[in-house]
Amino acid sequence: MKQIQLNSPEFNRVMKNMQLENLHLSHSLQKKVLEIVNSGIRITPALIKEALANDKV
Repeated sequence: MKQIQLNSPEFNRVMKNMQLENLHLSHSLQKKVLEIVNSGIRITPALIKEALANDKV
């Protein structure tokens, strides 16, 4: 799978969709999200909840 970066069209599309829903991620949080996505770990609702609870994402 191709690595996603902060300036990639895919990431920009996600950020635009989030803005339409009035959601925002700080720059540091964006980097953490990209690390998780690019790591190849399967993203599940449980992973997201755990990451948010532990401020990892």
